[in-house]
Amino acid sequence: MNELKVNTVGTTGTGTRLLVLVHGYGADEHDLAPLVPHLDPAGDFFAVCPRGPHSVMGFGAGWYERRDDGTVDPAMFLASVDALDAAIDKACADHQLDRSAAVVIGFSQGCAMTLASALRTPAATRPAAIACLSGMLTELDGLDYVFQDPAADEPMPEILIHHGSQDPVVNIDRGRAIRDTLAAHGVEHTYREYPMQHEISMASIQDLRDWLANPG
Repeated sequence: MNELKVNTVGTTGTGTRLLVLVHGYGADEHDLAPLVPHLDPAGDFFAVCPRGPHSVMGFGAGWYERRDDGTVDPAMFLASVDALDAAIDKACADHQLDRSAAVVIGFSQGCAMTLASALRTPAATRPAAIACLSGMLTELDGLDYVFQDPAADEPMPEILIHHGSQDPVVNIDRGRAIRDTLAAHGVEHTYREYPMQHEISMASIQDLRDWLANPG
């Protein structure tokens, strides 16, 4: 497994908790970094932005390929989840931070990665909280989520879901499917829709900032 390239954003404050921002398809490790000062103005977090392992059109990156029929290669997807987990572990080790106190925010494909990394079983240490932005829950062979196991009895991360009602790339139905799946399994979460497309609007950023001030 190749080590992911990571953009270490750092912090303007004490940075006592890890914040991980996971980009979407065709973006890169710099895409979400400008959000950090707006999301964490007090500098409570130490922020990192990993780069997906697969090149896209020579300049961007992705976490997996989605075929024309909508299917995803399980091996490619799970290898990327493993790589993301390793990057989170390394960031925690390098900066003496506790993974169980971390917050992971994923946009689009990064949302699928975030859900899989945080909620799969067996899993690495679960983060305190995750935010799923304009994304989807991916279900495939070899990927088992903790909420699917009726015998599982462990604390779950705090879960926030944001999606645009006018999203032409990842249809709003996919965001609602995350909500409905979690609700069907009794998993607590917060779900919000915004009148936006495939983006992170100012209203979403403001709500993320307020949530991040007291997640998990």
